[in-house]
Amino acid sequence: MTMASLAVPELGRANEETIRGLGRLPELSLAMAAGSAIIAIAFAGARYGRPWAGHLFWLGQIVIYFAPAAFLLLRKRTSAIEAAGIALLVSVTTYLINQYYSPGQFRFSDEFQHVQTAQSILATHHLFHVNTILPQSPQYPGLEIITTNIVSLTHLSITTAGLIVSGAAHVLAAMALYFLIFEISQRPRVAALVVVVYATGSHYQFFDSYFIYETIAIPFLLLSLLATVKMMKSRGRVMVGWGAVAVVSGAVTAVCHHVTSYALVGLLLAFVLAQPFVQRTARNKGLVVVFLAVVAIVAVWDLRVATSTVAYFRPVIDSIFRRHTGASSPSGGIALFGTPGLGQPPRIDTVGEYLAFVVLMVLTALGALKPWLSRRAALTGAALGLAIASLSLFVVLALRVVASNGSELSSRALTFTLVPVGFVCALVLVDRTVRRSRSALVENERGSILLALVSTLVVVCIAAGGIAGGWPTYFARLPGPYKVDAWERSVDHHNLDAAQWFANLVPRDQGVASDFSTEALISALGHQAEVQGIAGLFLPLRYSIAQGRLARSKRVSFIAVDRRITRQRPATGYYFTDEPKKDARVAPLPTRSITKFDDIPGVSRVYDDGTIEIYEIVGSEYYK
Repeated sequence: MTMASLAVPELGRANEETIRGLGRLPELSLAMAAGSAIIAIAFAGARYGRPWAGHLFWLGQIVIYFAPAAFLLLRKRTSAIEAAGIALLVSVTTYLINQYYSPGQFRFSDEFQHVQTAQSILATHHLFHVNTILPQSPQYPGLEIITTNIVSLTHLSITTAGLIVSGAAHVLAAMALYFLIFEISQRPRVAALVVVVYATGSHYQFFDSYFIYETIAIPFLLLSLLATVKMMKSRGRVMVGWGAVAVVSGAVTAVCHHVTSYALVGLLLAFVLAQPFVQRTARNKGLVVVFLAVVAIVAVWDLRVATSTVAYFRPVIDSIFRRHTGASSPSGGIALFGTPGLGQPPRIDTVGEYLAFVVLMVLTALGALKPWLSRRAALTGAALGLAIASLSLFVVLALRVVASNGSELSSRALTFTLVPVGFVCALVLVDRTVRRSRSALVENERGSILLALVSTLVVVCIAAGGIAGGWPTYFARLPGPYKVDAWERSVDHHNLDAAQWFANLVPRDQGVASDFSTEALISALGHQAEVQGIAGLFLPLRYSIAQGRLARSKRVSFIAVDRRITRQRPATGYYFTDEPKKDARVAPLPTRSITKFDDIPGVSRVYDDGTIEIYEIVGSEYYK
C-alpha cells in the first residue's frame, strides 16, 4: 500500500536500471569516514591542548551532516538500498564519535548510576534493589537486564557489555526510524532524510547513546510505532499480529524508561486524533485498542512498580512553572545576549541554537500542512498523526524560553519531538528541492544544484545549532585534562579510585559529602548515599557548631575533599548544588576551607592519594 499524495515512487524501472547494487554508498561511506576521522584527530588534539582542535571538530561535524544531506538532495534518484545504507551510516558514525571521546570508559555521571543497578543484579540475581543515587533506575531495569545477561554469558565487564548494548540500541533506533517513515511514505529518500534530521538533535550523538535507560527505550518506542503503522495498513490476523507486536514493544518501553513511554503514548494519541480526518476506509479500530493497552501498561507500571516516579518528576514540574530567574542549567545558559561566564555558553552557541529552532519551526509549519491538505487521499492516518505531533515543537520552544532549566528540558524533549518534526521537515526539503528541480520552475541545471545546496545547508545549520546547544555542553564538548565539576571532563582515575575504595571497604549507604561531581561518582560506584545541601560544610573557613548540626541533620559520615576545588573554578559555576550565588564564583575556594578538617578533634583522614582526601567524621566534634 502507498499513500497517494505523499508517496511519489522513486524506484521505477528507470531507477532499477540506473542504480544497481550498493549504488554510491561506498563513496558516501568514505566521506562519512573522513568526517569521523577528522573529529577523532580533533579529540586527540584537544587532549594535548592544541588550539586548532575546536575548529577541526566543527569541520568534521559539517562533513558528517553535509555528505548524507547532499547525497539525498542533490541526486535525482535514490534507491532503497542507498537510503537504508545512509540511515545505517549516520547511526554508526555518530556512535563512533561518542567512542572517540572516551574509548572504553564511561564519562557521564548517569552511566555510573546504572552501573550500580547492574552490579546489584549480578551480585544478588534479583531485580529492584535500592539504588543509592537514582532510585528510579532499578524500577526501570530493561537496560540492566540486557547488560547483565551479556555479562553472565560472555564474562565481559559491565562497561564493555554496556557499550555494546548502547551502541546496538543507537543503531537499531536509526534503522527502526527509517523503516517507520518508509512504511508511512513509501519514499526511501524521505525516510533516509528523516534519520539525518533526527540525528541533528542536541542529545543524539552523546546523551542518547550513553549507557542510560533512555537509550535502550528509544528503539522499542520506534518499533511499537512501526508495528502500529503496519497494523493500520493490514486486516484480519495480520492486523492482530502487528497489534500484538505494538503492545509488547510498548510494554518493553514502559519497563525501560518513563519519559520514553510517555512520548510513545503521546505519539499514539496523535495517531488516534488523526483518524476522524482521513478516509473512512483508512480508519482502523485496532489503533484505539493498542493506544488504550499501552496507556494501561504504562499507568500500571508507574503506579504499582515504579512508585517513586511521581516524586522524581515533581522538581521538573516545579521548574517549568517557576519564575524565570536566569540561573543556568547544567546543560547551558539561557540568556540569549547575556555576557558569557561560568555556567553560561558563548553567545554564538546560544544564537546558533535559537537559529536552529527558528529553521525547524518554519519547516515544521510548512511540512505539517502537507499531510493535512492530502488527508482525504491518504490510505492511513499515520502521516497526519505525525503532522499533528510535530506541532509539539512549539511547546518545546516555550519550555526553552520559560522554564528555569529550559535548555536541559528542551534538549531532552527534542529526542522525541524530532521523530514527527523530522518527518514533516523531510517532506518540505525533498518536495521543494528534488521535485521542484525536476519541474519547469527550475529550468537550468545550475539553478537545480543551487536549490539543493541551499536545502543541504539548512540541514547543516540545524545540526550545528543542535550541537552548539546540546550535550556535552560547551565546556566539555572536547575531551581533555580534568576540569572541576564539568560533567564528562570531571571523571579521572582519582575519583574513580576513591569510589572503588568506598565500594571495597565501607558499608553501603553511608552519607558522603563532597562537590557534586566527586559525590556523584562515590555515590554511584561506591554505593553510598547521595547527600544534598552540604555547601555549608565546605564554604566556611573555620569549623563551627552550625557545621556539626548540619552534618548530623544530613547524616554525613564521610567528607571527600578534592583538592582541585581550591585550584580551579567550577565549569558549571558552582561546586555544590545548594551553593548560594551560582554562576557568580570568581575564584576557587580558599585552601583553608578544606584544610580545616585536619584541625577538628576526632576527625580521621582515612584516605589520601595526594588529590582526594577522605575524612571520617563519626565520633568527632561534628557529632557532639
